Amino acid sequence: MNRTDDAARGLRRRRRARYDMREREAEEDRRRLRRWVGLAAASLSVLFLIVVSAAVPCADSGSLSCVAAYADDAAAAEAGCTADMVWPVRDTVVTATFDGPTQPWLPGHRGVDLAAGPGTELLAPADGVIAFAGKVGGKSVVSIRHGTLTSTFEPAVTDLRVGAPVARGEPFGETGGVSDHCGDSCVHWGVKRGSDAYEDPQSKTSARKIALKPVA
Repeated sequence: MNRTDDAARGLRRRRRARYDMREREAEEDRRRLRRWVGLAAASLSVLFLIVVSAAVPCADSGSLSCVAAYADDAAAAEAGCTADMVWPVRDTVVTATFDGPTQPWLPGHRGVDLAAGPGTELLAPADGVIAFAGKVGGKSVVSIRHGTLTSTFEPAVTDLRVGAPVARGEPFGETGGVSDHCGDSCVHWGVKRGSDAYEDPQSKTSARKIALKPVA
């Protein structure tokens, strides 16, 4: 009888030991899960703060181009105002706005026209290199590659060779040569991403402030 009782007590002790071990392992799993949940929550709270590039007023007169609102890039940057590009002509007057086609092969106005007479100095909208200078379909064209974007100007001429670097806001050429786009009264500025995705150049010159905003 005693041997039977001893065996039963031993069995209960082993069962209790296994139960306690499983409880300790389960509690460790729960602590580990809580730690991971805490880390995930912290990561999500950081993701809720995203950099929003929004066109906000950078001058009392409203949302202006950085060139119009400030004397130069340094003054704009000091005010926390930045733009992807600057206007390629001084005293900018837009005579025709962007009207991009819904499909690359359809008609449309793939850029903006800026008032400019013959010999008007042209400024690089952003840092880049001369990608093309010559005639396209009999028209005088200069293109600047800015990374994934390409600016194209017509009519335009330059003394720089293909591959020559150009700096944002610095002269690279002038209006001139042959074009039937708007005679001698304007220069056409187009911005293209990749091979055929045209974008509105005017949107690239908007004064913007970079701000951290929580996602609603």
